[in-house]
Amino acid sequence: MCKLGDIIVIKEFKNELGKKITRHSFVVINDEENSIEGMQYDFISNMLCSFHSDEHRSRKLKFKENYEITENLISGNHLNNNSGFIKMDQLYYFDKSLIEYYVLGHIDLELLDELLQLILILSKEGKLKYITTNLNQSSVD
Repeated sequence: MCKLGDIIVIKEFKNELGKKITRHSFVVINDEENSIEGMQYDFISNMLCSFHSDEHRSRKLKFKENYEITENLISGNHLNNNSGFIKMDQLYYFDKSLIEYYVLGHIDLELLDELLQLILILSKEGKLKYITTNLNQSSVD
């Protein structure tokens, strides 16, 4: 079971365009059941991505929507000893009964609070994307 602040790996999901993606990491930012667009969800998360090069890192971190995360900010299993970034403007909604996942690690409460503050700023700026492509059974088949 995943909880607030967990870093999880989802076996297969659909991205914002509906394309199937395998084995990807997410940070759980909300673990309360609710509904959006008439569909039930168990948790909300942000996608974790890796840097492919120094140039890629510099390019991605020019945007405040991308938050750098390093191994020292994670407890538990680590992310291949690499730094990466969290796409803070993309809120992925999931129903645990429709996905396979495991918990990889956890971020501390101070970092989680910082991430949630950034989400509030992005919301006020109208920059959040609500990704619900994984909430109905037909979307994950």
